[in-house]
Amino acid sequence: MLVLGRKKGEAINIGDNIRIVVLDVAGDSARIGIEAPKELAIYRSEIYKAIQEENRAAMASREMAAKVKAMAFLETAPETRGHAKHPGERKE
Repeated sequence: MLVLGRKKGEAINIGDNIRIVVLDVAGDSARIGIEAPKELAIYRSEIYKAIQEENRAAMASREMAAKVKAMAFLETAPETRGHAKHPGERKE
């Protein structure tokens, strides 16, 4: 991690198109401004973590729904033992 000291009004550039400016410092809190392309998503860390958790939960839910759907299909599928599987195939 790169650690830099900045005073009110000073900035840090990241690459060619991101600029972070210290707007105000009061006690143990700093207000910063971020200039970046609009297509770049910027989140506070706690919000980003919450979004990631929601995405993981949604993925798990979708995976579980797919498994349940597959199990339901298998339970309702007609028995194939003793039946020809493909045209021209012999029965057992």
